[in-house]
Amino acid sequence: MQRARSLRGLAALSLAATARPGALSARREKGQAAAAPTQRPSGAPGCWGVGHTHSGSRMLCSGPGRDGRDLSAVSAVGSPDPLTWLRCRLIILLVDLYFEVDLASEEFHSGAKQALVQVSRLMSTGRFHRLKGLVSDEVMEYVENRTKALSRAQMERLSVTTDDIIFQLPEDVTVVFDGHGRKFCSIVMRFWFLTTLEGPEDPEATRIFRVAPRQDGGPQEKVATAVYEFKRELTEGARPDWTVITVWHWHWTLAPQAPTDHRSH
Repeated sequence: MQRARSLRGLAALSLAATARPGALSARREKGQAAAAPTQRPSGAPGCWGVGHTHSGSRMLCSGPGRDGRDLSAVSAVGSPDPLTWLRCRLIILLVDLYFEVDLASEEFHSGAKQALVQVSRLMSTGRFHRLKGLVSDEVMEYVENRTKALSRAQMERLSVTTDDIIFQLPEDVTVVFDGHGRKFCSIVMRFWFLTTLEGPEDPEATRIFRVAPRQDGGPQEKVATAVYEFKRELTEGARPDWTVITVWHWHWTLAPQAPTDHRSH
């Protein structure tokens, strides 16, 4: 039996993807316009202005990444598709070259993690109105309808903390032009994280990670995934805000009579 590779080796793949680019699967075309952005003050810590509200942008500030969780029970048993990874890696490089938007930066990846943490926390507590300015209006309505089908326990387990996240990679990157000469960039991020949610295994998670059984009698953790898509305008003079235009969690597949997956729209 082939020995499972350590998380350190898979983390090296993530760094290679983010030290310039990275990615995995296929993209769905979206018609939403990017939200109006906010300019980050010169010299301020790295921040994401995710969306815009009448009172100003909701900021997700990036800080130094820390992982306080013991991941000794988690091993890597697979890897993302290398051909798609290379294709998207090239696209990220071109976006940086032509538009000076560094999707490989620690600031971007930290902001993406914090978007997952904040959106999932608000969904888990049913405070959907607080998503205004963080996600598009279409996504805000969608996640409320989708989450209502979950039980109370399933809903609470939607929440993801920074320490829960064990891996992330871009799945797709696209630059599109509209009929008015404006340019937009969209990037699809998949996150792998630990959860105690009961139910079937997430096949996308088990393809890459395995969690050893607990020996202390505590709740057994498993790896699940979530997919978030972010969009911003690249037109010269536009402020560099990202808004979330797709949200998908593996947890939703456990709900009875779940609505149509928003990602297929």
